[in-house]
Amino acid sequence: MIPAVPGQDAEPFHDILDGYFTLKESVRQLMARHQLSWAWLMLSHAPVMEIAGLAPDAPVPLHLRDTTYAGLIDAMTLTVVASGEGESHEAHLVGAGDWRWLDARAETSLPADIRLAEPAYLTGFGLSAKPNAKRITAEEVLADVPHLLSEASGFRPFSA
Repeated sequence: MIPAVPGQDAEPFHDILDGYFTLKESVRQLMARHQLSWAWLMLSHAPVMEIAGLAPDAPVPLHLRDTTYAGLIDAMTLTVVASGEGESHEAHLVGAGDWRWLDARAETSLPADIRLAEPAYLTGFGLSAKPNAKRITAEEVLADVPHLLSEASGFRPFSA
């Protein structure tokens, strides 16, 4: 067991991830915004898109090309570990979820550089060095778990 450090108790919270960034970048921003070093997140009904050849930090183009695929994360749990500080702040995601593509495609996995097509609501628990302004009760976070886990038989692994 890892001993708790003052100010490092797991705090339940809710937030919205920015759309149009990669999921990894949106989660990195969340971790930095809340000064989290670790988090367990639950995400559901998050529209996503894959645009071939678009750099992770590039803006979404005004006109989408034929190489764009749209999809939806129906449910996903993620464990996130943050490392570094400032500009070198990095987030490492490992999780499982259920997603679907709206367009026919040969590869059905979720790419590590998948982009959120719209902002996405999430709940979770995080370890932070400061009080979290968006704190909610653990019951609010855990209320979604039975529904989310009832879908778990269809979950596939994801990491970024």
